[in-house]
Amino acid sequence: MKRYFLFSIILCCIVALSSCSILQFANLKNCNFAMAGIQNVTWAGINFSNINSPRDLSVTDMAKAMEAIKNLDFKITCDVKVNVENPTNRIARLIGYDYELYLDNKTKPIVTGSSRDKEYLIPANTISVIPIPVKMDLVSMIKHQEIGSIINCIRNIQDKGNGTSSDIKVRFTPYLSMGNNPTRLSPITLTKTFQSSPKETSKAKKQSSTASPNKR
Repeated sequence: MKRYFLFSIILCCIVALSSCSILQFANLKNCNFAMAGIQNVTWAGINFSNINSPRDLSVTDMAKAMEAIKNLDFKITCDVKVNVENPTNRIARLIGYDYELYLDNKTKPIVTGSSRDKEYLIPANTISVIPIPVKMDLVSMIKHQEIGSIINCIRNIQDKGNGTSSDIKVRFTPYLSMGNNPTRLSPITLTKTFQSSPKETSKAKKQSSTASPNKR
């Protein structure tokens, strides 16, 4: 009898924890998203937070830049910040995302990517920041393969991303989980204004309805 009672308590705890996790995932559909800006722009191992011209480069940084140009390495990395607003009284959980980055209202993205290896918890009644690590190649964007031109291009991307009305847009597709498989929400185009929360696609709804309980 005691064993049965103990088993019942354990089973109830498992069900309660599972239900709580499902609610956290489902609550992501109630969140709103916006682009917050760009930070941590790096090229050739140089952080460009406080660099506006070649004169701001140290001797070591200048050597790194010259070596990168010699090797035709024009790849930069940066973090595109996404604000996630959770207006509800429950935690929301994001398990991954896809993204496409657009510049100057162009129809073709300059870079695309995804993440499935990290979960984000968005506390109730808060705005949380999710940094999207982005890698892009400037080779098609710079006019001259010289340090000044590259710095101007990098500053241009930072300014466009951090301006009041950004000319950089992010097509952001969040993922939640209602079972063993990720569930894709409808993609939204992020601007500096909070966008309405995304909804499940018809495909995602079908996946969600047939998925087994989450074992994460």
